[in-house]
Amino acid sequence: MRKRGQKFLVGSLVFGVLALSACGANEGKSGENQGKQVGDSKTVNVMETSAVPSVNPITADNGASFKVVNQVFEGLYRLDKKGKPELALAEKEPTVKNDGKTFIFDIRKDANWSDGSPVTAADFEFAWKKVVDPKTAAAYGPQMEEIVKNATQILKGELPPSELGIKALGKKRVQIDLENPVPIFKELLTTGTFFPQKEAQLKKEGNRYGTNSDTLLSNGPFILKNWDSTSQTFDYVKNPKYWDKKNVKADKIHVTVVKDTNAALNLYNTGKLDRVELDGDFVKQFENDKEFHKMTTGRSVYMKMNQGKDGIKTDLANLNIRRGLAMAIDKAGLVDTLLANDSKSLDGDVPGGIMFSPENGKDFREINGPLLTYDKDEAKTYFEKGLKELGKTELTLTLTAGDTSLIKKQTEFIQNQLESNLPGLTVKLKNVPTQVSFKADVTQDFELLLGGWGGDYQDPLTYLNLFLTGSPGNHTGFSNKKYDELVLGAKGKLANDLNKRFDALLEAEKILLKDNATLIPLYQGGRAYLEKSTLKDYIAYPIGTENYKWMYKK
Repeated sequence: MRKRGQKFLVGSLVFGVLALSACGANEGKSGENQGKQVGDSKTVNVMETSAVPSVNPITADNGASFKVVNQVFEGLYRLDKKGKPELALAEKEPTVKNDGKTFIFDIRKDANWSDGSPVTAADFEFAWKKVVDPKTAAAYGPQMEEIVKNATQILKGELPPSELGIKALGKKRVQIDLENPVPIFKELLTTGTFFPQKEAQLKKEGNRYGTNSDTLLSNGPFILKNWDSTSQTFDYVKNPKYWDKKNVKADKIHVTVVKDTNAALNLYNTGKLDRVELDGDFVKQFENDKEFHKMTTGRSVYMKMNQGKDGIKTDLANLNIRRGLAMAIDKAGLVDTLLANDSKSLDGDVPGGIMFSPENGKDFREINGPLLTYDKDEAKTYFEKGLKELGKTELTLTLTAGDTSLIKKQTEFIQNQLESNLPGLTVKLKNVPTQVSFKADVTQDFELLLGGWGGDYQDPLTYLNLFLTGSPGNHTGFSNKKYDELVLGAKGKLANDLNKRFDALLEAEKILLKDNATLIPLYQGGRAYLEKSTLKDYIAYPIGTENYKWMYKK
């Protein structure tokens, strides 16, 4: 039985490892050839920076997995080319009752699984109840907390999953009951946690489901082929049973896992990749190229500090040590020199340009201002005070991170900054494959961990929700009653008072960082990339995972 304090991994845009293939912006050229059928069946070639651990929407816990989920599955809504929710499996907008707390959806009559069987209301009911079942230990189960009726009590083990606020009213009609009206409900329904699943298929495959492409049934634009959790290449093939197949232009998308930028560039230059991510010196080398592009995303990149678990505290439970670490890194140097990809230094958890005050239109980030800034003198003072409180003269910490070429450069920069600015500190680097970093996060088996969050929907809640007591994304040892009240209030009882809700989220972020230095904020992610002029409608968003539905090669 899952208690609120139990922890499971979460990571829509990869927690525990910085996966650069996650969130971007709407980079597709959506105006060109829009709505036309393109008869070119040439394969589109794209890259990932890490292998994909699993592809099960119910238990997915990282950005690499959710990116695949978004291509092979679909929910009631899907983000359009501009990042706005549009009808997908829902035939029309829902009937809304009970003062905005009850939604009745009709599912498209032509919505089918890849085996030809219909997508039904029962598929939604089964999947959602599976997500919140404590036995499932789904990383994203708390996404429904304080939103779908009874989800909170079910996750705590106080009610059975059968009491969740969702029920099939017929083969193609489903009713959803909420705890309170939710202003971001449509956006939530575009995310994998709220997708349907066919019960018979999951029972047939058991624990094998989502571990290789042969175990999956798809209801989205593509079918996954030639994939398992260790695959360095795999394919998306157009789904002939997809309801909107006429607007899926690519017959096949071939994916190659490439961790090194040099290697990726070689593939791009030899025509084996149609798009490649760049960083640092590569940005400067190609910034005048006609195929070069860059932009800022909604990705928040930071280091997590493990304060301890199960009642056993670490040296990082000392607030002055955490403040010293958080203020000792020259973020501007990191983004301007090392990344050079339109990333921006960040002194908070919520990045800029995500949500604006309903009262005056000001940016959340601008209102809350810098919460943990670079100041090496003040950092040294805090660190020395912390060492004295611990009765130590020196401290050794290990930084765990992914093993791509760019991440290795970042960890080396961070190591140099911390050791140079904090005398007595030694930082050891532990660069490991993605799956190993995921495991270190979910088990809280780290001291410092480089990670980040790209968000699932355009609201500060998608960042702050992670650090609730017992949240699957926490894994820091941070727990604060006032913080929980504010964030849960923003999910629930404050939903109808947008000004109070906004103020609650502002205050929560201050508690998280200014008062408790829970994270070491680093930067708001950017993306620099080369893209072939023949590649059309590669759609990515500042918030949310890429959408390959309309992509094709001219």
